[in-house]
Amino acid sequence: MMFARRIITLLVILGSAVGCGRSEPTENANLIQPSSAVEQKSLNRPSEQVLEGNQTLPGTARDSSLAIFNRRILPIFQSSKPSSCAECHLSGVDLKEYIRPSQQQTFASLVDAGLINVNQPDDSKILTFIQRRPEQKSLLIEEIREQEFEAFRAWIQAAVSDNALIADAEVQTIGSKFSSDVIRHGRKDRVLESFVENVWTEAGRCTACHSPDTNQEQVKEHGEQVSWISVGDPQATLDYMVDVKLIDTDEPEKSLLLMKPTLQLPHGGGQKMVIGDRTYKQFRRFIDDYTAIVESRYAKSDQLPIPSQEVSVVTDIWMKIEGVPAEYDKMLLQIDLHQQTDSGWSALPVATADRPVFGGGNLWQHSLSLLAIRETDWANQLSAKKLPPGNYLAKIYVDQNDKLQKNFNAELGEGEFIGQVQVESQWPAGYGKMTIIKFPSP
Repeated sequence: MMFARRIITLLVILGSAVGCGRSEPTENANLIQPSSAVEQKSLNRPSEQVLEGNQTLPGTARDSSLAIFNRRILPIFQSSKPSSCAECHLSGVDLKEYIRPSQQQTFASLVDAGLINVNQPDDSKILTFIQRRPEQKSLLIEEIREQEFEAFRAWIQAAVSDNALIADAEVQTIGSKFSSDVIRHGRKDRVLESFVENVWTEAGRCTACHSPDTNQEQVKEHGEQVSWISVGDPQATLDYMVDVKLIDTDEPEKSLLLMKPTLQLPHGGGQKMVIGDRTYKQFRRFIDDYTAIVESRYAKSDQLPIPSQEVSVVTDIWMKIEGVPAEYDKMLLQIDLHQQTDSGWSALPVATADRPVFGGGNLWQHSLSLLAIRETDWANQLSAKKLPPGNYLAKIYVDQNDKLQKNFNAELGEGEFIGQVQVESQWPAGYGKMTIIKFPSP
């Protein structure tokens, strides 16, 4: 019996030796090295993998791009958080809008839109878009941006080697649904420019109570929340206004920035403006536009607000009108100054001011705001906040019928014109150096 077992073992060994010359793989086949990294990957995974649409393909580079897409691109698409686009765009652009649920649809659509360069993948426009950043970068957003960039770069580099990705999928519209004008209008730098022009330039009338460098008494009485102005930082001021609902994007007309200074709500600083005056118009223009941007109410260029051709700057040049009839008490009085030129009085006012009349004192007084048409020589001089010495024609208007209360967008005109007075002044700055004129006789 023992002898028989030895004979069988010997025959098995001899048979194995003869089999080494056959074509079937042996146990030593795993010592053969792949000729490329792709071959190495294919050896380390199943020969087939289920892809989108229940298709199956051999283990190739396509498996690698799909794995990257599923692991690094889809999470961006599925995330409820905004992408790095939000650092530059208040609304209208999000990286999710450049991704579709499947790899094939995403790749084919990005190629069709010219956002992926199949010949030079690192030069793809989608990568350029992701890398755009504002001058003042957020460290947190910068980290997110780099993650997005590296994810897209790795996926594109893997995907461009498979032409079937384009052939397999139906091309879809990809990217923002808004026009380029709407996208530009919603850029944060454009929004900040509008804030500075319409609101920040008027902040001087609020600093005494709301700026931390001047309001320590108010802080002791009311708390730190009264300090909503960030000294020298309009962006931080805007952000804070939105956070604490000074600007209300749910009901913009009820924003505290409008309600308190117009005394529609109690305001310790008293009345700073009235509905329909120049400052209210500017504040309302910004708040309404800001709300429309964040609520994505603009879709086409013709829905955007028409830009104002006028620019203004508040000065510390004060003007007083004495002898104002008491019958105008608490009515809004507006004064426009027209400069004397070689050809007569300027057609447009170069300075203006509006404020309710103090009937009990028979007077009106307020600081002047300089006015100019954009990109004119006079507009370039406004930053100096000086009015050239000389002769001016002061035209006076009084809103006797609450025209502006009924329609804050209305303008005072011939129906509200009361009279005019010529005035010559050096226009010194300072409350104690105000230029004084007499109310015109009937």
